[in-house]
Formats: sequence, C-alpha cells, structure tokens
Amino acid sequence: MSFERIKTIPINQTAILLVDVQNSEIDNYHKENYPWYYQQITEICLPNMKQIIELGRSLKMEIIYTTIESLTSDGRDRSLDHKLSNIFIPKNSYLGKVIDEVKPNEDDIWLKKTSSGVFNSTNIDYILRNLEKNYLIIMGMLTDQCVDMAIRDGADKGYQVICIKDACTTHTLERHENALNAFKGYCTILNTKELIKKIQESNKNLIEKSNEIKPMSLTTLVTTDLIGITRGRSVLTSKLDEYMTTGCGWVPADSALTPQDIIDESNSWGSQGDLRLLPDKNARITIPNGPNLKNQPFDLIHCDIVETNGNNWDCCPRNLLKKEIKYYKDKFDIDINVSFEHEFTLINKNDSNSYPAFSFQSQRQQNQFSSWLMSSLEYANIQPENFLSEYGKNQYEITCKPSDPLTAADRAVSIREIIRDLAQQMDLNVSFSPLTSANSISNGVHLHISMKDSNGNYLFYDKQRPYNLSILGEQWSSGILNHLRSLCAITAPTPVSYLRLKPNNWSSAYTSIGYRNRKTPIRICPTIDFSNKSIDQQYNLEYRPMDGTSSPHLSLLSILIAGRLGIEDKSQLKFITEKDPHELSEDQRLQNNIYPLPDNLNEALKYLNDDQQLLQHFPKILIQTYLSMKYKELSLTNQFDDDTLCKHYSKIY
Repeated sequence: MSFERIKTIPINQTAILLVDVQNSEIDNYHKENYPWYYQQITEICLPNMKQIIELGRSLKMEIIYTTIESLTSDGRDRSLDHKLSNIFIPKNSYLGKVIDEVKPNEDDIWLKKTSSGVFNSTNIDYILRNLEKNYLIIMGMLTDQCVDMAIRDGADKGYQVICIKDACTTHTLERHENALNAFKGYCTILNTKELIKKIQESNKNLIEKSNEIKPMSLTTLVTTDLIGITRGRSVLTSKLDEYMTTGCGWVPADSALTPQDIIDESNSWGSQGDLRLLPDKNARITIPNGPNLKNQPFDLIHCDIVETNGNNWDCCPRNLLKKEIKYYKDKFDIDINVSFEHEFTLINKNDSNSYPAFSFQSQRQQNQFSSWLMSSLEYANIQPENFLSEYGKNQYEITCKPSDPLTAADRAVSIREIIRDLAQQMDLNVSFSPLTSANSISNGVHLHISMKDSNGNYLFYDKQRPYNLSILGEQWSSGILNHLRSLCAITAPTPVSYLRLKPNNWSSAYTSIGYRNRKTPIRICPTIDFSNKSIDQQYNLEYRPMDGTSSPHLSLLSILIAGRLGIEDKSQLKFITEKDPHELSEDQRLQNNIYPLPDNLNEALKYLNDDQQLLQHFPKILIQTYLSMKYKELSLTNQFDDDTLCKHYSKIY
C-alpha cells in the first residue's frame, strides 16, 4: 500500500491505537540492556505520540490503548506463546500501566491482551466496527512484533492502516527498519509531521469548528517548605517539557512564611532574590481521575529549589536530604529504608455519626473515600499497605511500603495532598493537625526506619544482643535520644503539637527507647516468626514524636543527622524500657537519662537553638530562617486557648 492509496484521513472514521506503550518497556532492565531502545522510546517516540494524541483529542478522535497484562494474578490466562516465552505482566501490575506521558483519559478505551496480536486476544474488531471506524493509526512497541501483528491483522480485517514510523520502535535500528520494510504492503507509513499535515489537510472544516476554548490539563511544580506546606506553580501539561530542564521561578522569602501565611519580616531576603523550582522527572505523581468527574487530573512533580546558576539552594530541605542520604552511603555503606504512617481526621460535613474505634462500621463509614484513596495511591505507585479506622472519633490511618528516604519523604507529601484532594472532591473535611479539638484523640506521623549495607545485611538487627538491637542500632538510637528535645522543634513544630506530647497519650513524653512500647519516642517494632521475610528483614525502629504539621523532608533530614552523630560518636544507650516511662520513678528516669520532652514549642526552640552539635550540620541561613519564622508563629498564636489553637491549626493542616 502506498501513500497515494490513502489520500485523506477522515477523523470521524479514524481511531488512534497505541500498542504496548507501558511501564514494562522503560524499566531498569530495558534501560540497562537495550539503551538505544530506551532512548528511542523516551526521547523520540513518546514526544511524537504526545503530539498525535493531543491533536486527536482536540478533534475528538477515538484514542485506544492496548497493553500486555494478564487477567489473573498468576497469568494462567496467557497465550501459550507468552507462557513459553516467559512474558508475564500480572493483573493490576505497575508494569502493565500506560506510560504517564501518554496515559489514557478516563473515558478512553484500554484493552488488556495476553498475546502479541491485539486482534487475536481482544474484541478490538468488534469495538472498531461499533464505533464505525475504518481507518486505524498505529504506534507503539515493538515494531517487529506486536505492532507488526496489529498492522497485518488490521489490514486483513479490512481497515485502512497507517503506521507512524517515528512513534514505533524495537530493540535495534536494524530490526525496526526491517519490520517497516516487511509490512509496508499492508499499510501507509508516515512520520509524525506527515500524519499531522495529512489530518489537517483532510479535515479543515472540522478543525476550524473545533477551535474553541476548552479546559487544559495543568501540572504543578511543587516544593514542600519548612513548615510542611506544599506550594508551587502550575504549567500547561502540554508544555511541561519546556520546564523540565529549567523549572519555574520561585522567591526566597517564601521559605519564611508562617502557617498563618505571614512572611516573617526579619528574613534575610525581603523582596530580593530569585530561585527556580527544578522538577525531578522521577518524582511525578499523576492520577487521571477521581470521584468528581469535573476535576482535572491530579498532576504534580516534586522539585528541588536551585539558584539561577543551577546550584543547590541552602534552604531546600529536599536537596539537603539527598546530601545526607549520600553521606550515609559514602561513609558507612548504609542504604536506608523508610516509611511514613499518617493519622488524620476525616468527617462528613453533614454526618455527625461516629462509630466504635477500629471497627468495621467505622471503615464502612468512609468506604467510598478509602476505595478511591487506595486505588489512587496504587495508580501513583505509592505502594499503599493498609487503610484503617483508628482509636479517635473519625480518625483514620494510611500506611505504605518502605522505600529509600527521598522517595519516602516525597510519598509522605503526595499522600497528604492526595487525601486532601479526594476529600475536597467528596465534600469531606480532613485534617492532619495533631488535635482538631482540645479533647480529641491526637493525630501523629510515625516514621519507620531500617538500614542495610551493600551486601544486603540488615544493620539494626543482632540476634545475640538484648532486644536484638545491634551495636549500630544502639548508637543510632542513642544519637536520636541525645538530640530528641531539639528534634521536637522540627518534627513537632507547631504550638498544637505539644498538646499531644504528654504522658498517657500513646505518643511520647520522655527521651526513651522502648521494646514494642507505643509510649516511647523510639519503639523497637515487633517481628513475626511466621512471615515469609526473615526477622532481620522485618526489624525496624519507629520514631513517634512527629505529626502532620511537620515537613517530611526537613524532619527526616534532622532525624538522620542526629542518628548519624550517634554512630560517629559511638554513643551508647543506658536503658531500653518495656514500661511506660511515666510509670518509672523520677530517680529511675534520671539514672537512665530519661528526661521530659519540651512542654511547648518555645521550650523546644530553645533546645534547638542551644544544640550546636546538631546545628553545625545545617546551613546557618536555614536555621536562622526557621527559628525566626517559628518565633513569629508563636507571637501570632500565643493568645489562643487550647481549643482555639486546635481549631486554628486543624483548618491550616
């Protein structure tokens, strides 16, 4: 079939088909073993696909996706060829999802297949005939396998097939060119520019009618500041590539904002200075739709703050966290695993009912929300584990799998923002504030940490030592306790935080470490003898005096620095308690270096200001900004009684 055979491309009779444009094709295996293929996909095919899809959507053309994915978790439904070839993408796997850059809209057709041929293992022919489509534009991977079969089978079924040669690829250039030459008799082969020109020439009248204003998707470049509030600027998603290398503008004084949205006037920058929010291409979170179909897709990218010359900015917690992670790796050969657990209050605006703590009824009260939340987190590859009803009235908790520290901190931010977004869509009130009223059960953030070396040895566990806590684990924990009263100013950073850090609150009130003890700030967590994971893999420590008014990146950075100082100083623990530290006598506490945590934020800030061993590891300007901004926050809230304080922060966080 030659170009002359298809003289026009009538858009009302044409569908666009993307073949196997899925995450499995850009995983680390392909990146390392097929670098040319990976580069072709990421640098040539995906940008061309985006152009074609954008034009197609603007003309209301049908966009159809097909990906390799089993209908079952064990792959028993796969074709014989896929079984013999060991091609297996499990049901609901991340690898089976369409690559984010060209992801489907909610109403696009997405067909899962378990063979090479989309016409063989899906009902695409039936669908195309129902849609009255006679022309089929095909692009995807691999040119000489699944794309080849779609083209030949489509032609045999009577469709006018068009292959976009610079939106298809395979493992080598030679294979790609051989495939194009082999199936050119079954289709018209065009490049992206030729296709767009042909569509525009063929449909001038329809294109003119489509030139009306429509809502466009936005992507927000974000940073989470020193007070744990995520801020940023939105750009057109269609023009995102323009911002990936240079970012967007930012203002230094934004880091001096209090939670009350008042800039601390004593900050070092005033109205001067310029920065850039530089997107991290590996830290984009997209969710195509939610319960409110009128909402635009959720789309944000975590950014580093850099100076206009590209250098890292001293007050960017995310940059500093990356630096500390590298320090652990370079000096100690330590890889860190981290997960954040978030408690929050979720209330139906028109429903005053509450159900028993931890109950199935309480879970079901928010079953729509929990379903949307878990599916959204799963889609965004945040790897959720549990959604649970908590002890407090209308209180819930979300947990996710551990990851490296930077990913974990980004996930913590993403989880908060996804929960807020879903709550807004479903007309719910949500708050991560430590207390939403003076007599309510408190919300916390629990940080779980484990460490291993490059040989895969887990470093906190030692079967021969008390409570199985290794020497390194003891040193690290002791470092945390040595600086805990200072750390509270960062991990429990608002006046309302200290209504939570009291005895008998199941949070923490003293500088202590406990074995399976939820009333100590560091808890040695339980392990399960019948797990498929070994005990050393399960073994982890939990940091508890943290809440949802803190910055995940700054908090984790501070904790890692304090723990690292304990390792470097070879610090030792005096006591691991199985009891509530409040039940110990004052003499017992003093003998074992167990001291009360700060009673209020002002006291915590004084501890932080005096802790020069800890502060010397932070940029001076960051600490100056943080302390000054927090004292400004205190001046704005010191007249509030406890209930007013709780209500005030519950609206902010």
